Amino acid sequence: MYVFIEALQSTFLAGGSVMLPIILTGVIGFYYLYSTWMRIGGDAFRKDVYKVVEMLRNDLNTRAEDPLRFASKHLGLRGGIVSRELRLALNVAKDTPEKYREYMQVRMIKTVQYMRQGTHIISVMAAAAPLLGLLGTVTGMVSTFEVITLYGNQNPVLMADGISEALISTQSGLLVAFPLTLLKQRLDERIEYLTEQLELGATIIENYMSLQATPKAT
Repeated sequence: MYVFIEALQSTFLAGGSVMLPIILTGVIGFYYLYSTWMRIGGDAFRKDVYKVVEMLRNDLNTRAEDPLRFASKHLGLRGGIVSRELRLALNVAKDTPEKYREYMQVRMIKTVQYMRQGTHIISVMAAAAPLLGLLGTVTGMVSTFEVITLYGNQNPVLMADGISEALISTQSGLLVAFPLTLLKQRLDERIEYLTEQLELGATIIENYMSLQATPKAT
């Protein structure tokens, strides 16, 4: 363990002055990535979120005395942001269709903003990390050329520090940017999918309300 820590410390020092900003971009980026996944909740990793909407459709078509309450009870047994938002929508569905539509228009915007909160910072950190690595490359090469100017290129040992700074800083920037970019893309796809399921569930509730409001033929 001590050897590993010592190796990290030596790598950090060899990477030059840009290593600290690169590490900070990684910490900030992964923090917002983690917090966004946690904010979405269980639906962030579930593969059967579509079953929530299917369950909602089946519950509203049931012959229960109060289908809205029956569906809300079922949704309450399952965690996740989709179930939570659809339960809130069912509570509003007891009012008029106009109030329901007004509520859902505002609620959908707020929900999407809630899920996407802080994701732009992840993109900024993922873009900044390789640029900082490139800056380290430039400073490392400048340091190398200064050594060549003063002492010539006959002694490679004198040039090692500058070359190490250039290579390690570039490598560190890419190591931070690569996973952040991939995970951010996966997060965006998940948020888009959850938004589609919420819109589908809201439409199912609205269709149910329209059918209930239609006078039945005698």
